[in-house]
Amino acid sequence: MAVYAPPMPTTRRNRFRFVTFAPLALAACGGGVSQYQGMEPDVLFELAVTEFANGDHGNAVEVLDRLLIAHGDWDRIPEARLMLGNVYMDRGDYLTARSEYDRFLDRYAGHPGSTDAALGVCKALAALAPTPQRDQTYTQDAITSCRNVVLDYAGLPQSSEAAVISNELRLTLAEKEYLTADFYFRRDLHDSAIKYYEFVANLYPESEFAPLALLGLYLSNQAIGYDDLADEARQRLLTQYPDSESAADIRIDGSGA
Repeated sequence: MAVYAPPMPTTRRNRFRFVTFAPLALAACGGGVSQYQGMEPDVLFELAVTEFANGDHGNAVEVLDRLLIAHGDWDRIPEARLMLGNVYMDRGDYLTARSEYDRFLDRYAGHPGSTDAALGVCKALAALAPTPQRDQTYTQDAITSCRNVVLDYAGLPQSSEAAVISNELRLTLAEKEYLTADFYFRRDLHDSAIKYYEFVANLYPESEFAPLALLGLYLSNQAIGYDDLADEARQRLLTQYPDSESAADIRIDGSGA
């Protein structure tokens, strides 16, 4: 009887394309520059909006820094600080963007822009999430942050967007576990492989890796003579994912109808 190894998936790349928040929700902070000395806060704010819209992140940061330092009591300072996070986010400085969004939330928890700031933290952490082969600390943090947005702002567009990001990040974790299982499987370390295949099948049943994991469970248990557990995995695969390629592989193997 031919034995089929579970197929290797294509490594998931960064799935996220980030769209800058609307100008009303923008804010920033940076190093004050003398050339903006004496400018009124509304002039500085509009200049920052223009620089940001033109893609000049450096100037936008400088203008916003001057605004935040020189006019800290201006009534639109929260908007300026939120813009700062968006400027850093747009230029790919995700750690700094996260810090600015967190600062906004700490200082202006009741401000209408809090929803965008919370989503900004979610997006910044998601952008820092690495490929599945690497440590997934940022991925875990991003999922936690995004789920908080989902719960705290239920019914708002930001909640829906955060839910999408969180679900995508779960796929990264599923792939991470599957690749670990596959690593052990291909080295005939079947007990270890079974542990990680079970993680995928039980924790990420909605993912594309769940049927692959059940196939891996079947093959691993079969390889070490656990025929009852192999049959259980086969039945789960055929019942839960009957149209999957993994189910087809089991049928070809002569082990399923």
